[in-house]
Amino acid sequence: MTLARRTPAPFRHIAAACIALAALLSALLSGTPALASCAGMAEAPRLTHPYFMRAAATDAVSRVPEGQLRIRFVGHATFEVESPQGAMVQTDFNDWVRSHRLPDIVTMNRTHDSHFSYAPPEGIPHVLRGWDPNGGIARHNVQFKDMRVRNVPTNLEPVGGGKFANGNSMFVIEAVGLCVAHISHLHHYLSPEQLRELGLIDVAFAPIDGMWTMSHDELFRVLGDIKARVVIPMHYGSQQGVQQFIARAEKNWTVRQADSDTMFVSLATMPKKPEVVFLQGH
Repeated sequence: MTLARRTPAPFRHIAAACIALAALLSALLSGTPALASCAGMAEAPRLTHPYFMRAAATDAVSRVPEGQLRIRFVGHATFEVESPQGAMVQTDFNDWVRSHRLPDIVTMNRTHDSHFSYAPPEGIPHVLRGWDPNGGIARHNVQFKDMRVRNVPTNLEPVGGGKFANGNSMFVIEAVGLCVAHISHLHHYLSPEQLRELGLIDVAFAPIDGMWTMSHDELFRVLGDIKARVVIPMHYGSQQGVQQFIARAEKNWTVRQADSDTMFVSLATMPKKPEVVFLQGH
């Protein structure tokens, strides 16, 4: 598979660097973690930069630098996101595709058992299910160290009696001024209310199978509504489907392939033009 590559720009934007440094110093002096505030900020200004840093897989257990998030693609729909204070979340935690590290927070959806665990380990402090086992609508908003994880309910199909079938969620991870959205097993367009709940999204994990979740037409409309700076594909359906996704994405975005399963992102280094980045998976 041949993917377009982007040459990093040779310098940082001075204003972005100064603002980012000031925010970091303020957080350090006050002792308050630098958290994101993506919800309800559609008109807020953004620091931008045309590249972001990547890390080798061997760096997967080292400390995350201040002001950055480490993102590692575990496989299928599972990502590992870690903050500078060591808070770690794993998305669509399941019994089939697992990281060797025990997270602090896990998110799950119930579409297939490759997206949830029947018996998550007892050592995980926060297990966030994208559905309500009692038949209602799941609501989560968890703060752990310098990371916040919340959900936006999706896939709601009224069946009468105030109950819903197939209730799942998109999860938003907020830390170091960044907002990362896991689209998960979404099956429909997002409503204005759901988009408002999501807020400004910097990085989106997107299912590109084109058949089990959404068609590519539906997915690209959703991605256009979310307007993330970086889209990281997941949930592949077939080689043909991947190539079709790439051909469609290349019409408007830079598409490239990272040389490892891990990358670092920061607010100051978000690309000016949206990028699609394929991480190496397992």
